[in-house]
Amino acid sequence: RSRRKMDPKRILIQKEMKSGEIISKDQPNKYSTSLQDREKLSCYLLSYLVRRWCTFEWFYSAIDYPWFTKREFVEYLNHVGLGHIPRLTRVEWGVIRSSLGKPRRFSEHFLREEKEKLKQYRESVRKNYTELRAGIREGLPTDLARPLSVGQRVIVLHPKSREVHDGNVLTVDHDKCR
Repeated sequence: RSRRKMDPKRILIQKEMKSGEIISKDQPNKYSTSLQDREKLSCYLLSYLVRRWCTFEWFYSAIDYPWFTKREFVEYLNHVGLGHIPRLTRVEWGVIRSSLGKPRRFSEHFLREEKEKLKQYRESVRKNYTELRAGIREGLPTDLARPLSVGQRVIVLHPKSREVHDGNVLTVDHDKCR
């Protein structure tokens, strides 16, 4: 597994095991939250780069969750009727690859297009939320999170320092909350 995707606590445990330290047998499991583990984790989180990595890895808006969980390739396989087949032959994979067209390069143009798609998705979700508040819409699609309400507890990124903080929602506008 990629180190980038690992839980910071698990990384610390692997480092301990590699360094030759013996984990005591009286611990219920290797992910226990003992005082020593908490101290190590807090020392680990003092690093700006680690905090930034954690923010990028696990912190994103509830509005964006359905967008990032969508798997376009799986949807395509279901569309062509191959979603239920666990293994395909080399020839079948060749047919699928040729039907998808030439692969895209990871470029600024590609990123710009993806950001624009995400922006359009967010606008459509916010439009749904506005219609729900105005009483035009009865309910939301099942994959969308409930809209924020005044007084709700939230965890947010500070706009200038980009640090994670907790707080309460004071006002709810079309595209931003305070």
